[in-house]
This record gives sequence, structure tokens and C-alpha cells, in this order.
Amino acid sequence: MRKSAARVLCFALVFMLALWPVSLLVLFHGQFEIVKKADGIVDSRLLRGMNADLKPLPEGKRDAEEGVEEHGNLVGLQIELKKVLSVNQSSPRAAFETVLALSSLQPHIKNISRICTPSPEAFRSYIAPVGLPVIFTDMLKGTRLADWSWDMIKQKYGNQIFHNTRHGSYSSKKTSYGKQIIGRTSVSLSDFIDVATGKRKPTKGEEGLYVTKQKVIPTDELEKEFYYPPFYPGSHKQCYKEPTAWIGAPGTFTQGHFDDKDNFAYQILGDKRWTIFSPQDYEYLYYTKVKGSLEWSSALNSPQEPNLEKFPLYAKANPISFVLHPGEVLYLPRGWTHFVENLTPALMINTWRYGPAAITELWSESSRAEIHKRCFLT
Repeated sequence: MRKSAARVLCFALVFMLALWPVSLLVLFHGQFEIVKKADGIVDSRLLRGMNADLKPLPEGKRDAEEGVEEHGNLVGLQIELKKVLSVNQSSPRAAFETVLALSSLQPHIKNISRICTPSPEAFRSYIAPVGLPVIFTDMLKGTRLADWSWDMIKQKYGNQIFHNTRHGSYSSKKTSYGKQIIGRTSVSLSDFIDVATGKRKPTKGEEGLYVTKQKVIPTDELEKEFYYPPFYPGSHKQCYKEPTAWIGAPGTFTQGHFDDKDNFAYQILGDKRWTIFSPQDYEYLYYTKVKGSLEWSSALNSPQEPNLEKFPLYAKANPISFVLHPGEVLYLPRGWTHFVENLTPALMINTWRYGPAAITELWSESSRAEIHKRCFLT
């Protein structure tokens, strides 16, 4: 049923692309809304649907001739964006500030769309630059990854030893950059799979095992075994980081954080619950701000709802929760906070795209040039 609906949605996408010569097509919860870009000003009549709230725009001049007197226009915001985009984007912090500014153009979405995989042109023109997450339901169909099983992984890669595997429970202590401290151990992939899937009971030191950000597929086998996102025509090595695996027992989780690159997360086996937040919610999630490090949310440090007495601003956030199933691929743009929990024994493989955030492409010639250099040239 879900696949059938996704196919209908894809046909609708093709139909809309044929009929509407617009700069952006935003997808959410199966609905299409048009966002028009002209002369560097985004039309403010955007994204009013059952599952999106139009965020009030900054105070500014009213422009009756443009027919937007009800909501105002974005002239003032456009000036501010130019200032932000003029800053050197080489540091993760400066890049995030740009994403944060551009996210003010986005709606507050309440659901995430599941669609069939679009063409490379449709993804690059109508999905990536919008900066909203989406799930592709059939991207892995017909690939080697679709045939993976726990037994196959054990047989092929089981002898690998992971020396930085999480185990046990998080302590109340934190690092200087806000990440909760947890025990680390060494374990073979074969033993890990047996414990995570319940084939044998964990020994002392094996409770709550979670392999994170580890390389499972040998580098020399990547081109054969891994299926890179099919949206950019250039060198995979230049465009994407080497894929990493996240393999966890039920109940293991990753503390809330955001990535400094656009992320493609492939759910290979098992189910993961994701709770994600727009960059617009950044100020409500109690982030650490340590120069030069990944930022972690103090509010999102367990599967339980945050304590509003301790984190009162969290009440203003707009969490979007969903389960990623085997065979699905989540596209999560840079700057989107995510808390991830394994509901079953689960294997996810992800890759990050190098270069600036795709959302900056519409606004920055240098961003377009860098993405083209990395992901279009072989």
C-alpha cells in the first residue's frame, strides 16, 4: 500500500514538473506547494497546507503590487541573507549560521514525505535546494544492499573487530562539548550480531552494544557493494564521504545533534525511530556551543521526553517523529537536529555529501560552483 502511494506521488511529481516552470517544488506529507523565486526575493505566499504552518515573516515594507500585503515581503530578510552568505563558509559554525538564516524561509512541517526515488534532475532542482527532509522508499530496490541479512554480514564481514563500540548506559557526566559519556569496548562484528539479535546473552561489558560510525564494507569493495545516492553524475569519492555503519541492539540510541553535511541514511535491517527538528528549533534544544566541535543537545539525551522544568524552551520546539524501515533511505539536510533510537536489532549505513549545504545553492554562486566541482566532475 505504501509503495503504491509512493508511485502515485512520483507520477504526480513528473506531472507537476512538466506543468510548472517554477524554481522550487517542496514536498511534504504527499502535498505539493509552489515556492517562486524571482529577482532574489522569495514569494511569501508559500506552503500553506494541512500539515504546514506559515511562519510569520519579518516586519518590512508591504508590497501591494506584488499581491503579498497579507504576509509582507522578504526584502529585509534578503538583505540579511546576503550578509550571512558573504561570510566565509569554510568553518562548520559559519556554514550552520547560513543554514539557520535560510531555514527562516521554510514552513513548520509536521510530517515527513515518503516518495519513490526522483530523477537526479528533479532531486537537484526541486528537493535538495529546499532543505527539507524526505524518505525515498525504493532507492535500494535491485541493489546488493537489498539482499543483506544478518547471516550474510556475519559470513562476509564477521571477523572485523570494532575497537570503539559503545556499551552500557550513558552516565550523567559529559564531555566539554556536551556529549554524554558512555563506556567503550572492542568486539568482533560476528559476536556483536549474535548479542544484538538475541542469539546469545550478553556477557559483562556487552550490554547495550552499539557500533557507531564504523566502516563495514572494505574500501576496495565499495564500488561493487555500496549503492551511492544516484543524484550527482561525478566521482563518488569526491562527492561523498566513505559510508559508515551504525549497528545497534534494541533500545540503544544517539544523543540529539546535527550534522555539518547533508546526510543520506540507508536503513538496511531492523527499524529505527528518528525524532528530527528543523534548524528553526535550534534555540529551543539547549545546545552546547564549543568552537571546533560537533554540537550536542542537552535536552535530547534519552528516549524520554525532555524535562520541561529543566528545559522549558523545549515546549516551543516542533519535533517530527517517524520510523525508518528496511529498504528506506532518509535524506536529512545539514542542520536538522536528530535523535535516533534502535527499536529492533538494526543496521543503518550512511554517507554524507561533501561541500556546502544544498539549501545554499539558490542563494550563492560560490556554493553552486563548489558542489559542481565536487559532484559533477569525474
